[in-house]
Amino acid sequence: MLQLLVLQPALLASRSCVRTATSSSRAAASVLRGGAVPSMLAATETKPAIYFVMGGPGSGKGTQCEKLIKSYGMVHLSAGDLLRAEVKSGSAEGKKIAKIIEEGKIVVSETTVGLLRKAMSQADGPFLIDGFPRSMSNLQAFEAELGPCEFMLFLEVSEEEMERRLLKRGVSSGRSDDNAESIIKRFRTFVSESMPVMDELERRGVVHKVNAEAGADEVYSRVCETIGRHPRPVLPKE
Repeated sequence: MLQLLVLQPALLASRSCVRTATSSSRAAASVLRGGAVPSMLAATETKPAIYFVMGGPGSGKGTQCEKLIKSYGMVHLSAGDLLRAEVKSGSAEGKKIAKIIEEGKIVVSETTVGLLRKAMSQADGPFLIDGFPRSMSNLQAFEAELGPCEFMLFLEVSEEEMERRLLKRGVSSGRSDDNAESIIKRFRTFVSESMPVMDELERRGVVHKVNAEAGADEVYSRVCETIGRHPRPVLPKE
């Protein structure tokens, strides 16, 4: 068993299940205060529904998103996949991103939001965005550019189970971050960077948690029950 995180007992108890291109600095501050967020997409019925999916590394985000795409016809945007595609392109930016990913750190918000904005401009939605926002900077950048987060699906899985899944996946995935050293760094980054985002969104009442410890099909059944809570829910395809 990997020696993962050495956390204070109180933190472990509260989190046992690891559960910008901003228009101005004032906009970011407004987000933190829970104030109005400037948006390119007005909060109207014509705005495409956006479902964010988050969870620790190895929580099953990709698996659940694949199932949702088939059943609901959503446009899937994976922040991680977009970044890895940039790395694969061999561009100078891609090389910088590769180094950051290997170190288990979070790519700067301007880069990730820029890739998401470009992808969203090429489709009508509804959008299913997984692995984002991973930091408060990510959240501020996205909301200042594209509007407030209305719905966050959070997959809760214990660190032990996520570790087991990642090591198993690492045997065949070919991903540079599916190794013991990177896994430890990714867990630490998730707790320090991503959990504050969940705390902020939970304070707003837009986080919807699903226990994702079970098999993929059972978890998906729970996910389907949960996504109907979106302010403008998407209906399953016929």
